[in-house]
Amino acid sequence: MTTEKIIKDVPKVLLHDHLDGGLRPQTIIELANEHGYAKLPTKDPEELARWFHRGANKGNLVEYLQGFEHTCGVMQTKDSLERVAYEMMEDMKNDGVCYVETRFAPVFHIQKGLYYEDSVNAVLKGLERGKKEFGV
Repeated sequence: MTTEKIIKDVPKVLLHDHLDGGLRPQTIIELANEHGYAKLPTKDPEELARWFHRGANKGNLVEYLQGFEHTCGVMQTKDSLERVAYEMMEDMKNDGVCYVETRFAPVFHIQKGLYYEDSVNAVLKGLERGKKEFGV
């Protein structure tokens, strides 16, 4: 058994996880296409993943926060918020996480007219669906 497999199989708890900080690159691209968001640095999933990792690991807050501009930019509808929350639960399960406390700021998801309550309810719907399906 490899070390990676052992680590993955150990049950984990994740506290203070930012919902808008862990989107799948492919999801970002699909949501950008769906909603006409044209500011992504690339539409190639592998290159987009590298772009996010570079920004997160440079130790530069300004560059790090640029990533959130893009993730929040594609999370402006109830459907996109629900999808991202649901996929987060699937990703947690696949990473061996048995309990997660996630957070997000609804104020960053109302730029296209969504109400605070709608954004919160959409995220809760995705989390609940994921919880039922993946047991996280």
